[in-house]
Amino acid sequence: MRALAYVIHTRAFQDEKVLLDLLTQDQGLIRGVWRLAKKEARVIPGPFLCYDIECSGRTDLKTIRQLESLKAGKVLEGLPLYAALYSHELIAKLLPLNLPLPNIYSLYQWLIDSLASGAPIAPLLRRFEMGLFDELGMAINLSTTGRGQEVQEDTLYQFDQRFGLRPYYGEQPKVLPVLFVEGRLAQAYHQGEWMNKAVLNLAKELHRHWIDGLLNGKPVAARKLLPKQAYQGERLFGVPIFRY
Repeated sequence: MRALAYVIHTRAFQDEKVLLDLLTQDQGLIRGVWRLAKKEARVIPGPFLCYDIECSGRTDLKTIRQLESLKAGKVLEGLPLYAALYSHELIAKLLPLNLPLPNIYSLYQWLIDSLASGAPIAPLLRRFEMGLFDELGMAINLSTTGRGQEVQEDTLYQFDQRFGLRPYYGEQPKVLPVLFVEGRLAQAYHQGEWMNKAVLNLAKELHRHWIDGLLNGKPVAARKLLPKQAYQGERLFGVPIFRY
């Protein structure tokens, strides 16, 4: 099999071999063994660089027979680098092996190109996360309630990880929601208003909880590299409220 691919993760495997997780254009995330060259010419395949690969094997663990870079890779430093490493961790932990997801390949290319261009990082990551959820069939629905009713602009909703949006009528919830959100802000999130600061604040909190749920609480190590800022806004029962 021949494919275009990006290196998402590398780790030692055996003598003179490394294990590579590769995001491919046609086969999604694949895992393969790559034999390193002789010591004097040994270079471990690097990130942010598109490769032309050839691999074989019928199991989940492929043998990579050819790996050739097509052009110079993107140079990322500081926060753009940390953001890219965060995206790698999400891809490695959320994508199943050998499931064709060409839109995620394109989404990843867009993210790396945008990070290299110096674009604001927060909107890029939130759009990337949302695109990842959509392609995996795990999208967050803020356009309708859990019962299929259209979201109303002036209504305050509570968002639950399992049941989605539910109107809030002032009662004390038996189980605290992830967050409260005003209807007009939920609509702005659904419409992708990523340059709106209120939408970004909502998305950051919402996506963090969503990812934790998808990973069953497994930690995301790369979060430690990105800036931390606890939510400073309004709360109800200790739960953040987001308004437009």
